[in-house]
Amino acid sequence: MKLRSVSITVLFTMMFSLFAFAGFNPQPSYAMSTNLLLGKPYTSSSEADAGYPDTNHKELTDGVEASYLLADTAWQGRFNATSYSFTVDLGKPQTFKNFKTNFYKYTGAGVQIPIQVEFSSSADHSTWITACSVSQQGDDVDVAPVPYRCSAASDITARYVKMTVTSAPSTYSFVDEWEVTPAQVSSSIALSGTFLQPYLANQWTDAEWNTEFQKMKDVGINKLILNWTADSKNKTTVYPTTALAGYTQNTSADLVAKALSKGNIYGVDIYLGLQINQDWFVNYANDATWLSNEANISKKLVEDLRTKYGTNPSLKGFYLPFEVDNLNLPSTTEWDRLISFYQTVGSYIKQQSSSMTVMISPFFNSRGATTANWQTMWEYILSKSPLDIFALQDGIGAGHAETSELDAWFSATKTAINNARPSMQFWDNAETFTDNFKTLDLKTVVADLNAVRPYVSDYISFSFNHYLSPQQVNPLYYATYKDYVLTGALDAAAPTTPTHLSGRAVHSGTNLLNWTPSTDNFGIVGYKIYRNNELVWTAYTNATSFTDSQFHSNTSYRYTVQAFDAAGNYSAQSLPVTVTTYAETNYPTNLASGKKYTSTIPAHPSYPDSGGKLTDGAFGTTASWDEAWRGSNAASPYSFTIDLGSSKSIKEVNANFLQAISAGVLLPETVTFSSSSDNISFKQIGIVHKPAVSSSDQTKTYRLTDLSGITDRYVKVTIEPASIAWTLIDEIQVKQ
Repeated sequence: MKLRSVSITVLFTMMFSLFAFAGFNPQPSYAMSTNLLLGKPYTSSSEADAGYPDTNHKELTDGVEASYLLADTAWQGRFNATSYSFTVDLGKPQTFKNFKTNFYKYTGAGVQIPIQVEFSSSADHSTWITACSVSQQGDDVDVAPVPYRCSAASDITARYVKMTVTSAPSTYSFVDEWEVTPAQVSSSIALSGTFLQPYLANQWTDAEWNTEFQKMKDVGINKLILNWTADSKNKTTVYPTTALAGYTQNTSADLVAKALSKGNIYGVDIYLGLQINQDWFVNYANDATWLSNEANISKKLVEDLRTKYGTNPSLKGFYLPFEVDNLNLPSTTEWDRLISFYQTVGSYIKQQSSSMTVMISPFFNSRGATTANWQTMWEYILSKSPLDIFALQDGIGAGHAETSELDAWFSATKTAINNARPSMQFWDNAETFTDNFKTLDLKTVVADLNAVRPYVSDYISFSFNHYLSPQQVNPLYYATYKDYVLTGALDAAAPTTPTHLSGRAVHSGTNLLNWTPSTDNFGIVGYKIYRNNELVWTAYTNATSFTDSQFHSNTSYRYTVQAFDAAGNYSAQSLPVTVTTYAETNYPTNLASGKKYTSTIPAHPSYPDSGGKLTDGAFGTTASWDEAWRGSNAASPYSFTIDLGSSKSIKEVNANFLQAISAGVLLPETVTFSSSSDNISFKQIGIVHKPAVSSSDQTKTYRLTDLSGITDRYVKVTIEPASIAWTLIDEIQVKQ
């Protein structure tokens, strides 16, 4: 006992020194509900040890939640205290239902969690009534906080609350924050869950995992769905396994163990996604053999995951990642195949554990489809499928729907569930991203949540982790969202207007803008740039300059700038400034005219090219079906190489592209021009990044001009597409 006491004191001192050196500062924790104990003093039946004191008898109620480090001074400790209690006087009778206290477990240092914790209440400080109790928790975790939480059977109204802790002898008991909260937490709609993709989680350190889960909990997120645990096309997993023949782990950490461990510690329910396979978006339910094979893989995954991780209390169910939509399953033939898949996998999960829930997250496309057909489809499928949770993607970020359309689609889905499988839970899966994969403004997120409120029982998202977490995006999004969760009101204050906008031409076809920054009560997350009254660029940064390029020379352009914040409040537009671009040299001779070229990928059959379309002088129109366009829907970079016939002096290179967003045709992210004398060794001429353009259908030329010192025979144009979308190109020119 003496030796252990000395050991823990030395360890505490060492860790505290390291922690202080790292600049650790405990941060307040915020709960979605009102903690009635916050800031209130309390009495204790047993004083904390001098080495781990209870400062002013307020450490348990000061709102500072201790971390997973032993050296954190927010912990208070007692040695050999087999039973001790705390009592708080609320000052007057209050109504509450939920209880939570954090304890610390560190087996190597002799710190153990309680055998039992009992919460009770009293009206007079004399007669006590047990509200609820918690038996020993955290068997599968160590060196971590372990929450003890429970709820009374019904609301309690009392003035006094007591917590009684029963611990093992000859051990330390470390306790931290104590919360007593009402049953009803907030009238505002908030997210309670999030999807997490493994590639992001694989980048986190253990400290970042802890930070992420604490940030989630602080805004009421208590569910996490790990998007997938395996990829059956590439035969990879995100955890170590020998149960799947030919599969290898492609993550540096066991992400399943990580997620479940943090779920255990932070009280977050974990749902494990089974396998993804990109061939689903080719085959859908058209290939019965392929789908049946995938069902068998799912069963093996379920068995393996249950065997390895089934004892984790945070594991609540499985998610089936194949995303079903209303355009690619047109008839009962495909519906029956999908039912067979759901029956095979869902029934097997239930055989493994009847308590495990089975989740799907379909999406709809409101273009070219009806809610009536959608309802009919799901009534047919759900009536025969052992599924528990239907988490419908709202489609806002992907561009499948507008906020005004959500009511009709969610209503139809709710009707289908009521008619076919009324026990099924219906959740909203809110998309928190924009069509260019930036964070969606919070006004739109909240509006989307409210639009589906009459139909769903819960709200999850894709994704808090990717688009709201302060570890991933501008922290102002999290701060603004957290304020909304805590207050029930979203920030409505607009930023101030940008001032002193100025501009000057710096090159032919290039202008530079500068302005004085706006201010905002939370902070500015970006600026919108308008050219000739059209929005051409959204900058997600507080930088107060912008370079506009790739447009006509010797032409005047009128600019204004507008600030915006995370909530989606906008300032007024600035006063305008007009800038005239420099005149540029005209290079009349197109050396590439009529020349042949090679490509690293073939043209798509919808936009064929025999090898001359890009140098025939025929420019495409803004119609995506114009035969002048050569098309590709490749997601990876590809290139064209033109043979000029002999070495030529090159003064300009350019390539022309189409933007037709409604048709899924996007401008490239980058176009790289390079040249060579031997078609083997290429030197880069330069890179053109996607220019600032409006959202209208238009052609755009990516160009490098006024070149010098370049004499070569071969010119290569390398295109980096804008994600999985169509890229249409018509002419490549090499000029002198």
